[in-house]
Amino acid sequence: MLPVFLHVESSPDLQETQALQAYLSKIPALIQRYGGVPIASYEVEEALDGGESAQGFAVLSFPDRAAIHALFNDTAYRALIPLRDRAFAHLRFYITSERIELQAQVE
Repeated sequence: MLPVFLHVESSPDLQETQALQAYLSKIPALIQRYGGVPIASYEVEEALDGGESAQGFAVLSFPDRAAIHALFNDTAYRALIPLRDRAFAHLRFYITSERIELQAQVE
């Protein structure tokens, strides 16, 4: 079974650095509880469509979709939501799965 990924699009609220630090100090343990593993993080350099963009993206791997939903429904995570919402000016979460396409070999 292929892993499922959680992509996080974010822009911290620069006026709420204490909230950001507090949130970031607590969330890794919850992610690990559900089998989440950080894969990569990226800073956005440029938005090519001319619109406003997030400042960063993070990619986390989870064993399955149920683990991601369990994380978001955990009472400890739900208790962090007010802190999370103060810490970020923009925050979106996406569940994605890897698509493997097989190409027929032409001889």
